[in-house]
Amino acid sequence: MYATVSDMIARFGETQMIRLSRPEDRSAETVDDARIETALSDASALIDGYLRARYTVPVAAPPLEIKRAACILARYDLAQGEHVDPSKEMDKGRADIVAWLESIAKELVNLDVPAAPISGAAVGSGPAMVDRERVMTHENLRFF
Repeated sequence: MYATVSDMIARFGETQMIRLSRPEDRSAETVDDARIETALSDASALIDGYLRARYTVPVAAPPLEIKRAACILARYDLAQGEHVDPSKEMDKGRADIVAWLESIAKELVNLDVPAAPISGAAVGSGPAMVDRERVMTHENLRFF
């Protein structure tokens, strides 16, 4: 995972994390760590899906922007439920993060993380040069 429960609390506040992780219990005083970790895991998987073509995933030392993206995506997921809907601010935040991830996938934005190993055609699989003599030359075909 690219972020932790404590990252979520630091970014959005403990009160909001309590309300989002325990929406059915308005008297709760602690966060539901398991629910937040599930949302963070889902967010990390979504991020990996966009990064996989260009970078080695999971990113071993994620930069702050990936940690921020994971928190915003997880917050949006936590806000979806039977009795709650994400706010406009959360909708915009998720849309901005997805657009940013799409820019990374399209190679418009670069991250300072290790690149994925090159896959596809093997080295030396381009056009080949042949050192044999030509069968048809201008001299052979001069009279045709």
